[in-house]
Amino acid sequence: MSQRLQGKLARLLKEGLKEGKADLETLPNGHVCGHVISSEFNRLDYQERRRRIRRVLDRAVSEGKLKASDLLRVSTLLTYTPAEWFVATADTERATSRKTQGARQYGSEEDCI
Repeated sequence: MSQRLQGKLARLLKEGLKEGKADLETLPNGHVCGHVISSEFNRLDYQERRRRIRRVLDRAVSEGKLKASDLLRVSTLLTYTPAEWFVATADTERATSRKTQGARQYGSEEDCI
């Protein structure tokens, strides 16, 4: 059920936002969290980005594409423009690369933490 909600949310956000993309995961408690990327977030502050997501999800409820009770299982959704997402993922890749390089030098990833 939770995996279905994750997929449904990803699809709704992709369809409801300009150049929308959602990188979501389902937590052990059944809540869905993750990252939402859209060029629509350019020049919008944090509150406006949150309102935009809320409008997409509220519209989905009013159109019968999502149950109102499903909204209670939507957890933290971090918002990014495509440029912000590029920087965030590049930083993650660099950090992972450094950890992997350290593991080769010291023998294991645990030694690098």
